[in-house]
Amino acid sequence: MRIIQGRRSTQFLARLKAVTFLPIRSKLPTMFPELKPYLTALAMPPASLLILMLLGAWLMKRRPKFARRVVVLSVVSLWVLSTNAFSVWLHDQVIPEYPLVTARDLKVKSVQAVVVLGGGVVTGLPGGDQQLSKTSLERLRLGAQLARQSSLPLVFSGGSGWGAKDKSVSEADVAQNVLRDALGLELTLKESSSRDTQENAVNTWNLLSKDKITSIALVTSSSHMPRARAEFTRAGFVVTECAVGQPTFGSEAVLGLIPSTSSLEVSQSVLRELLAKLIQQIKPK
Repeated sequence: MRIIQGRRSTQFLARLKAVTFLPIRSKLPTMFPELKPYLTALAMPPASLLILMLLGAWLMKRRPKFARRVVVLSVVSLWVLSTNAFSVWLHDQVIPEYPLVTARDLKVKSVQAVVVLGGGVVTGLPGGDQQLSKTSLERLRLGAQLARQSSLPLVFSGGSGWGAKDKSVSEADVAQNVLRDALGLELTLKESSSRDTQENAVNTWNLLSKDKITSIALVTSSSHMPRARAEFTRAGFVVTECAVGQPTFGSEAVLGLIPSTSSLEVSQSVLRELLAKLIQQIKPK
């Protein structure tokens, strides 16, 4: 009798657990994209290394030897990742070297349009103004230069992003205003609903394939180019890479060993792409 009751209780608890967690489980796929920028920020330096330092400080009384190792390792790692010498070396080990592309190259390769990918916007400026981030401006400048020299259509792809404060602000809209006000140029087409690289590719394909545009010059940062090329190729494009922001070693060897925010940003960009590649490999198809 007790065995039967035990089985019934186990079955009841299993059913209750399934019913209780089913709504949460079904929401996880839609919740995760919203958390992407926050989880990424925590996984990247300096946040991840600062968390390790705090963990070491917390363990100092309980396990002092292990705690000191954690703190020292975190400090040294942050220092090394922030140096020009290491960040450029890391970039060169992971990211291919992209040659300079000219308007003549685009003509030889029968490129039909220049596509620029957004890299963020800066909001909350005085007067409620919005501007492109440094990364986006760098990409837009090269894209505008290539489009003007080659007389090709200029396309900008970028929405509000998963972690955007103001979902109504589109990168493509801001880019259009910057291009018009600063350079006196106009975007030929804009795609303003994408939130990540995969959506950049799919939405741009939906926009351009209607006009039978399948060969593009893709403009983005060098560290982002391998993943961007893969996504746009998967969408159906023939891609010519036009990379910006390839880091170089400084002229002063000693300064290359001193930490700087710009060098840390280079290391961050490479580690972010490695993390994105890892997630793509392990996530269900």
